[in-house]
Amino acid sequence: MTNATQTVEQSISRLRVEHAHGDVIGLPTGTPRLSWDYAVEPPADSEIVFHVERRTLGAAEPVVQEARVPAADNTLCAWPLPALASFESAVVTVQLIGPNGEPLSPTSSPVRFEAALLENFQHFADFVGPSWVEPETDHRHLPLVRAEINLRDKPDAARLTLTALGVVEAEINGVKIADDALLPGWTVYSDRLDCWTFDVTDQLVSGANALGFWLGDGWWRGRLGFDGGWVNFYGDRIGVAAQIDLVYPDGGTERILSNSWDRTWKVTPGPIVCSDLYEGEHYDARLEQPGWSMPGFDDSSWKPVAEVHYDTTKLVNAELPPVRPIERDEPVSIVKRDDGSWLIDFGQNCSQRMRVHMRGLASGDTVTMRHVEVLNPDGSLATRTLRRGQQCDVYTSNGTDAWWEPRFAMHGFRYASIEGYKGELTADDIDCRIYHTDMERTGWFDCSNPMVNQLHSNAVWSMRSNFVSIPMDCPQRDERMGWTGDISLFSPTATYLYDTQSFLANWLEDVRGEQLRYGTVPFYVPFIPIGAWGTAAAIAIWGDSAAIVPWALYMDGGDTELLRRSYPLMTTWIDEVAGYLSEDGVWERRPEFAIGQLGDWLDPTAPPDDPMLAMTDKVLVATAFFAQSCRIAADVARVLGEPEDALRFGRLYDHVHGGFIGRYVGEDGIMTSDTQCAYALAIALGLLDDDDTLRAAAGDRLAQLVRESGGKVATGFAGTPYVLPALSRTGHDEEAYSLLLSTECPSWLYQVKMGATTTWERWDSMMPDGTVNPGGMTSFNHYALGSVAHWLHARIGGLEPIEPGWRRFRVAPMPGGGIDHASTSHMTPYGLASCSWSVTDGGTTGDVTGIGVGVGATESGDGIAAGTLESGSASTNAGRVMTLNVDVPVGTVASLEIGPDLQELTPGHHTLTIRL
Repeated sequence: MTNATQTVEQSISRLRVEHAHGDVIGLPTGTPRLSWDYAVEPPADSEIVFHVERRTLGAAEPVVQEARVPAADNTLCAWPLPALASFESAVVTVQLIGPNGEPLSPTSSPVRFEAALLENFQHFADFVGPSWVEPETDHRHLPLVRAEINLRDKPDAARLTLTALGVVEAEINGVKIADDALLPGWTVYSDRLDCWTFDVTDQLVSGANALGFWLGDGWWRGRLGFDGGWVNFYGDRIGVAAQIDLVYPDGGTERILSNSWDRTWKVTPGPIVCSDLYEGEHYDARLEQPGWSMPGFDDSSWKPVAEVHYDTTKLVNAELPPVRPIERDEPVSIVKRDDGSWLIDFGQNCSQRMRVHMRGLASGDTVTMRHVEVLNPDGSLATRTLRRGQQCDVYTSNGTDAWWEPRFAMHGFRYASIEGYKGELTADDIDCRIYHTDMERTGWFDCSNPMVNQLHSNAVWSMRSNFVSIPMDCPQRDERMGWTGDISLFSPTATYLYDTQSFLANWLEDVRGEQLRYGTVPFYVPFIPIGAWGTAAAIAIWGDSAAIVPWALYMDGGDTELLRRSYPLMTTWIDEVAGYLSEDGVWERRPEFAIGQLGDWLDPTAPPDDPMLAMTDKVLVATAFFAQSCRIAADVARVLGEPEDALRFGRLYDHVHGGFIGRYVGEDGIMTSDTQCAYALAIALGLLDDDDTLRAAAGDRLAQLVRESGGKVATGFAGTPYVLPALSRTGHDEEAYSLLLSTECPSWLYQVKMGATTTWERWDSMMPDGTVNPGGMTSFNHYALGSVAHWLHARIGGLEPIEPGWRRFRVAPMPGGGIDHASTSHMTPYGLASCSWSVTDGGTTGDVTGIGVGVGATESGDGIAAGTLESGSASTNAGRVMTLNVDVPVGTVASLEIGPDLQELTPGHHTLTIRL
């Protein structure tokens, strides 16, 4: 048997800036951090040479600079040169060199990035909008804003800085400047408003140019939320702020500013008669003004704009990616119904908008488009669950064929009906575009069970559908709020599936702002006081997002600075709840609002009209989650070098932990709430780790409850992410698989069996007879219960981080449930980590049980990997054999946790054969 290895030449890949992917314009910092990956481990005494070509806006020649850093600083390496100025760009390459300066790698591919306007005093544009009286509070006619400018030459460089009170799309000389949607996105506008930067050099010409802006109500003044919602929450007037900074070939500069004082910026009602994010958009093509964003257009009938005040010190540069059309969704069926309308099934429920070819219509003809997630058993549209958010678009034709898509609405749907369409409707007439924040995919999973694959796909699609500017709860009904509890439970799954570092860090800024405003972490952020939820109050899980979400980001990305930014949010939450504890450390005080603790929200035994009714003691749930937050806070304090806080939070954890055990766990391990949720939390959150006997007894009881349930899920929001991990941690993978693979309601695969393509809000959002749950709160696109994907990655696929940033990760796939192969992979800060395995009958060999390990290891003829290590004794019946392939990125170590002995896998590719 020979030992086969593969020599890998050193190379550097995936050079990137901050948490962005690819080239970036509009960075919110002049000192960005850089990261890159290695193909093989660099020598200990090697260095990285930064080669930087930096240019101020319009500069003919770059300034070339170089800097050296230790080779080990390849994740979030501090900017090694003087800070970039506003609109200054840098083209960066890196190369590995030895101690004598000799090159050890080729030069990397370059990454280009450019800073935004970095100082508030550099924002000179005013917000401008309609100058007519708008007496309505809803369904207001939306304006067009334009200006014509004359440039003395074609600029060498030009940057547009754009934001709005409302939502905006920009055109220059008749062409839309980008595919970005719903700019500037949703932040707590009373605290901050995102600005976005665009390179518009190519769009501008010498001489006459025209700027055009579509404006919508958006989150700024649109009706937000449920139970009637709240209109004009941030303001009642919309406006755009646009600033173009340009440089001419001769070095001269000019600045174009939106304003109301030079009388060149004008406004008029446009063809969007009204638009609501939830309800839909009404468009009248008869009101179009062809050429309105082109130079030379006659705007003599337009009115001068009015200035809309906003404090420009609150302007910030966006750090998250924009919402964009990511891909297309093709119809799987188009059926003409008896009433002449068309029913389209896109096969996938998600956040999307239809672009329809309006043809053959006379002037004044209307086409109505309705969007729903599911159909009623009789084939009609199930609109009841949408409540006020009816997702209805209306297009009125001007008699000319055209393609049309709503601009300022967003819909969550699988099915659409089109009424009033003339002639035959074909797939060629529909261009459906899927929208979400443009995050990079970082996690994948596949296995031999198609229903489990569909379950994972459903979780991915629900995440995509709801990550639209903020982490929403659903994309279809009159809610779409940033519920803190949903992302609290789902964040470890989210960070695995997509790079959410900048997306969630941006949202956490608003969580902190609302905490300062309301004195606690609200139920959802941004917070809109509505009905029973009108007073923000501290509730477990939802408020614990202050600790859980930053920690999930840190475990995935290893970014200490993001953790530091969230530290005040976290510590303020811990200190607040510490004041609500009973003497024994239990969080017994009822929140000061009508509903109280939500506990195991949507427990499957809860009736349709009372989702708060749960089997598990709500105080137990609250105390368990607060104990976890205390432990996280202590860990974070140690990471950030805050020893006094670490000691204080550690003592608080001991106090809460002791109260939990004393109140809720008997000496025999039986808990006062004898439920799947109670045992899952106690085990998975580590509250029984100090007593192996107690934990084993609790695990046995949890497994017994699962068996008694017939393999049905008996947990709501609180317990669901933890029930499978708790079973696995206590050696009950068989029961975990039975729970996962059940197809009887309530279960994950019941949803799959019923045709779900996304994760449902309720286990029984659709009843077995195909009717929709009668409760007033039912959604077919909620990501919270999709947190099961975390167990799919860690236990079936076999990958899970142990140390922040995946510096050390666990490889521990556990076959079961008839699944004979699986794979998962995750793009870590150091490169791609992956694990794939298959199980076959090993037959009778008489050979030793072995594990083969090594970089580039290959299987030899007897089926045992080259480089076999003895880990057992001879066997006459080898039983099942697992073939395992693992990729370990450079800079990380994998802990192989299969069998009785732990092993460390060093960077490289490993092929292993394991007798089970």
